[in-house]
Amino acid sequence: MASISCSSSSLGEVVNSPSSVLSFQHLSFSVKTKSGSKYLIEDVSVNIRAGELLALMGPSGAGKSTLLDVMAFRKTMMEGGSIYLNGQPLGPKAMHKISTFVEQEDALLGVLTVRESVTYALRLHLPLLPRKQVNERVNRVLGALGLNSCADQRIGTPISRGISGGQKRRVTAACAMVTFPRVLFLDEVTSGLDSTSAREVMASISTLSKAEGMIVIASIHQPSLETLAQFTNVMFLASGKTCYLGRVDELDSFFEKFGHPVGRFSSPSDHAMNFLNSDFAGSSKSVDQFREFYLSLPSSSIPDPEKVASGSGQPIEDDSKLHGKAGPLETLFWNTAVLSERTALNYLRNLLAYGVRVGMYGGMGLMLATIWIRLGDSDSVVNDRLSVHFYSVAFLGFMSVAGIPSFLEERAVYYRESKNGLYSTLPFLLSNTLVNIPFLFASTVIFTVICYWAIGLHPGAAPFFRFVIYLFLAIFAAESQALVVASLIPIFVAALAISSFVNGFWMSVGGYFIKARSLPRFWFFSFHYMDYQKYAFELMTNSDLRGLTFTCDTIVDGVCACSYPSSTPSTCTVSGQDILNYLDIGHITDRKWIGILVSIVILYRIALFLALKTKSG
Repeated sequence: MASISCSSSSLGEVVNSPSSVLSFQHLSFSVKTKSGSKYLIEDVSVNIRAGELLALMGPSGAGKSTLLDVMAFRKTMMEGGSIYLNGQPLGPKAMHKISTFVEQEDALLGVLTVRESVTYALRLHLPLLPRKQVNERVNRVLGALGLNSCADQRIGTPISRGISGGQKRRVTAACAMVTFPRVLFLDEVTSGLDSTSAREVMASISTLSKAEGMIVIASIHQPSLETLAQFTNVMFLASGKTCYLGRVDELDSFFEKFGHPVGRFSSPSDHAMNFLNSDFAGSSKSVDQFREFYLSLPSSSIPDPEKVASGSGQPIEDDSKLHGKAGPLETLFWNTAVLSERTALNYLRNLLAYGVRVGMYGGMGLMLATIWIRLGDSDSVVNDRLSVHFYSVAFLGFMSVAGIPSFLEERAVYYRESKNGLYSTLPFLLSNTLVNIPFLFASTVIFTVICYWAIGLHPGAAPFFRFVIYLFLAIFAAESQALVVASLIPIFVAALAISSFVNGFWMSVGGYFIKARSLPRFWFFSFHYMDYQKYAFELMTNSDLRGLTFTCDTIVDGVCACSYPSSTPSTCTVSGQDILNYLDIGHITDRKWIGILVSIVILYRIALFLALKTKSG
């Protein structure tokens, strides 16, 4: 097994031994049905050498994508199946480290350019690779896949058109190939491409795989003759069974022996589909005949999997030395740094991430400033001040749902990249947290600057900054909560509905609409004390009212009447502390409440980690 060199002399190219062989033996996969078990893949064996390309073909439902998933350890094969590399057993961890999987769906950050997308993929995989070699490698892959013309064009978002669908397919392939994979799995990589683009993409992949010793296994649908010619070998599947396995250039002679030569205006793959498609009446018989004839032929020129896998050795589980990667802690640091850089760039460019939210927060601040304008120091407006604090906490937290669309895009990219071994869940979570903090804090400051002084809340710099910090902690908790929901339910409408319901629930048990002491005991001793809105509201109310004195209204005969019980009735005033005591929140300790808020945020972030980790497992 040869190593991957990243030295300056090789410009970071893969140098694999031409004799390396990846062997799949007796792969099977089944699912349970009402009538029992159904095989989606049944006893498939194949060998592929370094530099070769294997095409997996067959009609819809033949098991092509399932076979790719089993080969890549994305699905667990049935007992009796095994995978070997140069005669040594290959385990899931090692396969994930030496392979890259290109799925049918394109998961890319729309605001990044083509070059940036590919560059970040390489930097995440090899964080210590010098920038010069990164640029050289990226330029080579972009040129090979015909992406130079759109290299500096953005991928595209729902509100800003970018590159075409076919170009996105090639960008996804480029993000996979730039990371020096030994094994490249391609699931319908030519989907959405015209015949010329499909041929050029496969030709480029073929050239790179031969030059760098990659093993390429690709499912493909209806390739042209020129596209099919880029592959070394082809496997035809039907109902999960191997119906043909051999070299592409031997297809014509196979059909001649079968007694059904390929027509003049037909390609061998299209000709095979005429026999393998069993969806129509009377066609199942032709499938059986096709397979029986193939099995009756002498062994093909492809090496026998049993012989190749006859070597002994321990399962290959740790291939990190072959990549020249950094140690675990160093990798965690650099992956977090690169992901933070990419996430910050995404948020700065993506209006759906924070542009819309800054506009909403600014608009809500302006609304509060013009409606609750100059409340003054009369005790009759104390309830209005309380409404300001509740509105700020509850409704700004409610607006955290605006971050769900952007997170769902990040989540899709995370799953693609983490499954390909570029990074783990922890650096993604850390980078998301680190980058969210300054953006959320800036949004909070914008809202507060607009409305705080116009409303006439507690004067002074210290109360102002306390207001900002307490409100930020509440919004950060709401943001974390929304991300947990979106990670578990990656459907925007459903995540929006559930997040809105949860925020409405916290509003109900927080102690504003109904005093906490009046809540039913179950709600009071359970969810009331879990409510992040409660702690932020009480902190902001204490910060605003402490140290202030409000003038009470007087009745005509001179008798003083205060809206709240007063400790100084002789002066016809009520202190902020009197009001806080009446509300049963005058005893709180700022540090303790802040600690609880921070703990809620941490718990939400741990829940987010577990949700992402579980879904990606």
